[in-house]
Amino acid sequence: MTGHVLIQTLALVVGTAAIVTLVFQRLRLPVVLGYLAAGMLVGPHTSVWFVADAGTVTTLSELGVILLMFTIGLELSVRGVLGVGLGAIAATVIEVGVMLVLGTVVGTGFGLDGRASLFVGAIVAISSTTIISRALDEHPPTPAQRRRVFGLLVVEDLLAILLLTVLTAVSRGAGLGMRELATTLAQLAGFLAATVILGLMLVPRVMRATIAFGRHETMLVAAIGLCFGLAMLADAAGYSVALGAFLAGALVAEADADHAIAPLIEPIRDLFAAIFFVSVGMLIDPTAIAAHWVEVLVVLAVVVGGKIVAVSLGVFVSGRGIPAAITTGMTMAQIGELSFVAASIGVTAGVLPPAWYAVAVAVSAVSTALTPVLVRLGPRAATWVEPRLPRRLATFAALYGSWIESASARPERGPVRRRVTLLGLDAAALLGVVLGYSLARAPAAAALVERFGLDDGVAALLVIAATVAVAAPLLLGMTRLSHALALAVAERALPSRAGLDLGAAPRRMLTVAVQVPILVVAAVPGLAAAGAIAPSLTAAVVAALVAFETWRVWRSAGDLDAHVRAGAQAIVEVLAAATPRRPRAATEPAEAAAPPESPEPNALSAIETVLPGLGTPTAVRVAAGSALVGKTLAATNLRGATGATVLAIQRGPTSIPVPAPTDTILADDVLALAGSSEAIAAAAALLDPPAA
Repeated sequence: MTGHVLIQTLALVVGTAAIVTLVFQRLRLPVVLGYLAAGMLVGPHTSVWFVADAGTVTTLSELGVILLMFTIGLELSVRGVLGVGLGAIAATVIEVGVMLVLGTVVGTGFGLDGRASLFVGAIVAISSTTIISRALDEHPPTPAQRRRVFGLLVVEDLLAILLLTVLTAVSRGAGLGMRELATTLAQLAGFLAATVILGLMLVPRVMRATIAFGRHETMLVAAIGLCFGLAMLADAAGYSVALGAFLAGALVAEADADHAIAPLIEPIRDLFAAIFFVSVGMLIDPTAIAAHWVEVLVVLAVVVGGKIVAVSLGVFVSGRGIPAAITTGMTMAQIGELSFVAASIGVTAGVLPPAWYAVAVAVSAVSTALTPVLVRLGPRAATWVEPRLPRRLATFAALYGSWIESASARPERGPVRRRVTLLGLDAAALLGVVLGYSLARAPAAAALVERFGLDDGVAALLVIAATVAVAAPLLLGMTRLSHALALAVAERALPSRAGLDLGAAPRRMLTVAVQVPILVVAAVPGLAAAGAIAPSLTAAVVAALVAFETWRVWRSAGDLDAHVRAGAQAIVEVLAAATPRRPRAATEPAEAAAPPESPEPNALSAIETVLPGLGTPTAVRVAAGSALVGKTLAATNLRGATGATVLAIQRGPTSIPVPAPTDTILADDVLALAGSSEAIAAAAALLDPPAA
């Protein structure tokens, strides 16, 4: 009988999904939405014909989660995880940290306790690799943009694994205390270390031996067997099956077998992933959504708006220009499968009210539908925002990427590593203070009341005051260390010189720009824990930091703008001397006239020495065949489209330092461009397109 139930459920679920997704593909709608709609058609709340067996579908959907996490690990590998770069790590930590704090604030605003609010933060923090992959397949980005997005998703998936593990411990009663969390993290580290070390010794060898047989079914069975074996091992150790499946995929990838295994796994993964999304659709309860429509709208606004801002900020801080940052932010403005898993853990454990699963599903469905639209509008939104920035901020944005590139190109110094270590220790101690307060506030307040006969409110205030007194030195130390690290980054990018230091303004600008992001990245664990305990206070602290940083950036950007204007004057003098034009003889036909000489590649290299902070200004001659010829700078929107800024224009004997938006680009103009290498390359491709 059980077999018949399984067959009937598969026939109903897969058949309905096939019909619905065919219709959705015909209508050019996301396939994932089709799966959700199919789930509603066979679900207990909205079924219009047969109702699928919920228990069987849940079991099958868990297979989908396991295979999905296995393929994510297969795409990454241990080496791939280590190779994503510090920029992607910093950007993702900023994004996930901001979203965790926002989510906990939202949860508390709707009356949830600290543990439940932490689950809401996890629900809104992680974007959907599956949905983004399918959206980018439909609207292919540039190779650089694809690498950037998937670099962030790699780190997000790793943070999601950590979050799911911590949430699983929290849901089982470990709580948010320092002792429990420290024990949980230590056990997790031990499990990961043992699994990875033993796995690296055994799994790659076994998989290479299996591949040597040359039989697809043998490779498939071995890979799937390893996947489910490690999933069960993780479950037996008290962790999510998703963690074990992810580790299995990463270990198999170390055998350089992903190209052989992935094509075999993908059809099975797609089938069970479809069942997973159908099972999610079965849980959609229109009555619950209608009763909690305010929560749905608020969480949707936080997911879309918060993700766009948080991802864009993180990508920009990592050294990418505003166009790349905004495009990436709009690509990742959704939640998906891992949010369902987090919500399911919370609801199953009784920590999160069941209605919040419906909220998560509804928000995911709407944000999934918006993703293709946002991906398509991303470049257009970036080109709209960039030219509307105030000039001083636009100049800073154009130069910031080149500063970060310059700092990354220079070798690390010992003091930098030492300060990073000290900052990490202070951050860990601050997290301990926050979690210690969570653990001891009630007993400590009760002890004060019993011993000294204090009022409950006074006792609570004394506990808070003692916590602040302990945390204040740590916060002060983190502030000083973040400032020292920011100075070190600025010094690496713009080394100071003896005597008259003309790089002081850009160095001060860079120090101001990176100090608060460094502090935020270090304090993310403490902020997340504090958000679950005191979300309003945490939100106020984050808002104050943002306001303070905005004011400092605005003030320093004014000094930088004056520095750039002085540099533009020097640039036009160099361009005037480096781009001579040979006059055409009176008897020489026009078609025989020699083309204008191009500036020497290093013609502007002296500018970086004399006036540091302008990056390496690059001279690009405008080709007659460029589509930008005859247009004003405002009409070309060169800065918005590429992120590069025009510092000066040399037009024959005429020099235009700091051109205005109304200045026109003409053929044979020589433009001095500033920005990151990626931005300058994109601008040069528009100004001097390669011959067909």
